[in-house]
Amino acid sequence: MISITLKLSPEVEAKCRKSIASGDAIALQQLLAEAFAPTVEELLQHSQNPIEQKDEFEAIANQLADELTDSLGPDIPTLSDDAISRPGIYEEHP
Repeated sequence: MISITLKLSPEVEAKCRKSIASGDAIALQQLLAEAFAPTVEELLQHSQNPIEQKDEFEAIANQLADELTDSLGPDIPTLSDDAISRPGIYEEHP
């Protein structure tokens, strides 16, 4: 779900309130459509494509992994293959 906040000038806000008060749905729709157009353009200009998002995610994940490795030091005990296998994980749980 995406939430979008429209920033209306005082003049447009007054016109919207007037349209609401008079029950003029068509005028209100027109005002909101005109106010929404610049927001759509801004969203399109600032959106990232999925490849950029994936690259950014991978860079952050790698940075976090490096920081964790640095903070734990070189003597980190490793788990055996059996310990990380499905039977090894669930051996004490029926």
